[in-house]
Amino acid sequence: MPIDMKAAICRSASELLTKKRTKKLTVKDIVEECGITRQTFYYHFQDIPDLICYMMEQGSKELLENCLAQPTLEDKIRYLLSVALNAHPLIQRTISTSYQSELEPLLLEQFYSFFDQLTNESASSSLVSDSPVSYTHLRAHETLFQTA
Repeated sequence: MPIDMKAAICRSASELLTKKRTKKLTVKDIVEECGITRQTFYYHFQDIPDLICYMMEQGSKELLENCLAQPTLEDKIRYLLSVALNAHPLIQRTISTSYQSELEPLLLEQFYSFFDQLTNESASSSLVSDSPVSYTHLRAHETLFQTA
């Protein structure tokens, strides 16, 4: 079975951000962690912000699928807030890297895109009205972007 190189690169970057608490995420660190060449990295991603954006997109897709799989609105909200609380340290470390000015707008864009998708999917299944999703949106935003 072929290796999903993009996924492998993402795992290595995530590992550097979480376990090693890297302040300055570099391509050099990622390729060493992943055991690939710089050329392989640049074949898949333009730069570090492109990598982080891809990681956010993939995480958002998975989060949306898992959130929508929850049986009730309360379970969806509980799941979403649980994930937000667990992701908070990684998000804070990610935006505190030297790429903060590039990553904050990308993170906010992904955040709002996720909630638009969640609202559309949930509304089509008649499980939510605008007010609970808006409240959840606000609470999750506060949880993710509070300063630690």
